[in-house]
Amino acid sequence: MIIYDLKCSQGHTFEGWFKGRDEFDTESAFGRLTCPVCGVPEVDIVPSGGHISRSAPERSGHRQAPEHSKTKLLMEYIEKNFDNVGPKFAEEAIKIHFGEIDARNIRGTMTVEEEQDLQDEGIGYWKVPFPKFQS
Repeated sequence: MIIYDLKCSQGHTFEGWFKGRDEFDTESAFGRLTCPVCGVPEVDIVPSGGHISRSAPERSGHRQAPEHSKTKLLMEYIEKNFDNVGPKFAEEAIKIHFGEIDARNIRGTMTVEEEQDLQDEGIGYWKVPFPKFQS
């Protein structure tokens, strides 16, 4: 089963469980998907938060770093290589998308409304939660 984050045309978010994307497309095409909050049949898949899958440990005798260390390395990379634009993330992403400013890696925050604006404009982004680490 695949769990998709879904959103209705009225802005309600929920999840749906499907055998795959084909099943979602079929159910959607026949109008069998409805929002559990308001009942509207206009339902789309929306980007979900990141997920990390851990593979089996290597058998070469090398010990893999704990997931905590790998996640911390990823967060450090993002902090070092992406400009933090804070709450102006959506504004900056739109300017970059339309060529108003030079393209660069950015990170920051945005509201649910701003997320919808980026989706409406076809602007891709990744939501990456930043965990707090103890030193």
